[in-house]
Amino acid sequence: MADILVAALHTRPPASLFTCKRPARQLRAIVQRCQPPAGSARWFSSPPTALNLSRDAGSLSQLRFRVVPANIATAVGEYAKFRAQVMPIGDKPAWVVLPADLRRFHLGLRRAAKAASASDQAAAYRAIVQVVEDMDVLGMRLGATEIAAHVFALQRLGMHTQAIDRWREGLHRCYGDIGSATGARADRIRHMFPQTHMYALEAAVALRNACVVGDIYRQAIHAMAASRELDPKSLKRVSAALSHLFWSVFPVRAQQALINTRGPKAAVFSIESSADRAWDPARLGSALLASLYRDACEWASSDRRLLSRIMQFLLRALFSEGHRSRAMDLYIYLLHGAAGSDSGRLVKAQMTPEILCEVVSGLCRHSQLDEAYATLMDAGREHRSIYVWNAYFDGLANAAFSSSLGSERALERLRQAMRRMETADGVEPDIATRSIWLRACFRFGSWEAGEKYFRSNHAGMQQDVVCWDTVIRGQLTSPDPVAQKVGWQLVDELVKRVEAGTLAADARLLETVLQHILRHLYSHFAPAYAPNTDVVRRIFAWLAASLPQARHNTFAVVIGWLLAAGRMDDALELHETMRHCALWPSKSLNCMVVRAIAQQSAAQSVEFIEGRLPRQHFNAAYFAVLKLAVQRRDYDEAWCIIDRHYPEISAAATADSPEYSAPFPDATMYSTALRLTSENGDHRQHRLLLDRMQAHLAVVTDRLPLAAGRIARVYGFYRNRQQIL
Repeated sequence: MADILVAALHTRPPASLFTCKRPARQLRAIVQRCQPPAGSARWFSSPPTALNLSRDAGSLSQLRFRVVPANIATAVGEYAKFRAQVMPIGDKPAWVVLPADLRRFHLGLRRAAKAASASDQAAAYRAIVQVVEDMDVLGMRLGATEIAAHVFALQRLGMHTQAIDRWREGLHRCYGDIGSATGARADRIRHMFPQTHMYALEAAVALRNACVVGDIYRQAIHAMAASRELDPKSLKRVSAALSHLFWSVFPVRAQQALINTRGPKAAVFSIESSADRAWDPARLGSALLASLYRDACEWASSDRRLLSRIMQFLLRALFSEGHRSRAMDLYIYLLHGAAGSDSGRLVKAQMTPEILCEVVSGLCRHSQLDEAYATLMDAGREHRSIYVWNAYFDGLANAAFSSSLGSERALERLRQAMRRMETADGVEPDIATRSIWLRACFRFGSWEAGEKYFRSNHAGMQQDVVCWDTVIRGQLTSPDPVAQKVGWQLVDELVKRVEAGTLAADARLLETVLQHILRHLYSHFAPAYAPNTDVVRRIFAWLAASLPQARHNTFAVVIGWLLAAGRMDDALELHETMRHCALWPSKSLNCMVVRAIAQQSAAQSVEFIEGRLPRQHFNAAYFAVLKLAVQRRDYDEAWCIIDRHYPEISAAATADSPEYSAPFPDATMYSTALRLTSENGDHRQHRLLLDRMQAHLAVVTDRLPLAAGRIARVYGFYRNRQQIL
């Protein structure tokens, strides 16, 4: 039964996204078929020429026809045949190829791809990459147009690291070393388009690496400033493009919520990245976001929605970093115009409900419930939306759960808050409010109240998959056997509703059911309630047929179950299937697999890390192996791990690849090893680790000051403890 699910996941997604099954046709037939009817406007600026790319042609001048979405596959196929004849023999090309012809061709492909299907878009973007690389091989001058097209195509193909590398190369060709005395290479590229910086920043955001995003943003701003100084006439054009550059830092869902239709549009073609979690711009940190806000005030001050969005995430970052007073000073300035300690240097942004929601949520996370309620009520009625009230309810429920309040008092306090919303603003609870109440009931142990509330079907809760997920998760995780029995009855009811078409289950709900049914089938402990075997088989068969294949979390749930059941070979095979399907495993999933392998063999875990994992996951994966080795007091293996990439991962802490810039070992690895050696009483190994840290600090202090500072704090703490002992 379980093998059915594993076999279903091994089936790869259809390859139509990456291949085109349409057979190549003669370009002449395509052009004739695509010509407009008689009497309509002329399609070509000049009469179409012959399209036979024979050996006598010798150039791309006959591909001047207009590439349209209907003939992308044919045009790409004909170019592949053409380049096989034209590519250099030795150091010289077989024929003379004009750069203008290649430029017109890749620009035509890019225009046609805007309205093409996903498979044709992928083919067009791959062809653009090939054309630009061919121009470089043929010794042609690559201008700003080619750099922009190359970065754009790589970013849309999901090759984000390559897109960033290509952007950096173009940046060096144009401006030299940003911030240094090296002059611009005006003989190669006079300037770079603002859109090129935007494509690189979008690629960095897709990597979900805050360090890379910050580095690219700073270099892009310096480059834009240099372009403005070199060409003052382009100030208006550059300023307009900067609004799009700033917007590329934020999630797509934030862009789609724009009221301003001039804002950036969502991409038609995209490939999901290997992110561990959704991108949150607040991870950039308050310092960089404040700098971004000042730059936006200077370059795109007319975009009020942009300024408000930056301010929203700046407030979130301040609360996350523990700077509650600074965040409140900034909010008071926005609300009342009274400048605080940091807000005097910032231009006032437009107050929005999103900003109020961030402040209320931040205060609740800091356990300032009374201040959060006062802030909520002091705001204008137009800003107190249901979303802001839900943020307050969610914070109130979380704070009550972590306090010493009993379940009845906590639920009563939340109920009174909802009544105040209805009384003060006349706002009725929506489905999100009902979901918060359901979750609070189960968290406080009142599963009967939660189940009764769900059955009452307020605001159509039984048609909402989030409510179904909450109530099923709450019932099946309860220690009460009666609650688990009701939970399995709900799962059976869910399957019947989905099969009858009265409820549409999403991937998250399916994965919740999958997680609990795997835990029931293969747990080492007897459950509090055992459902009927026929019901379990029917649910499992339904899951195997309904679960999405191209989803990271589904693979993670099944791989975790395989590891828990001791089926290591199946787990590794499924992990390899993810990589073949371009569903790159997340850092947490990779570390889970590495820990399981290290339990059996440290050498095999090292081989797995070096052979299958990306470099940015090395530190986290080796941390798991190092911790296990020190716990076992296998110090030979522990020192082999420490010395493997000491002092840095493949010496990658350079300007060419800052996304891999990290010392090895890092502060977390050192801290854990020192703590365990101290607990084990291995004082000699403890002293050797401290000596290694002292030598390591001398190496990385100049190149990686932030990481060196964290290592120095760990070193100082344990050095002082050793002196006291």
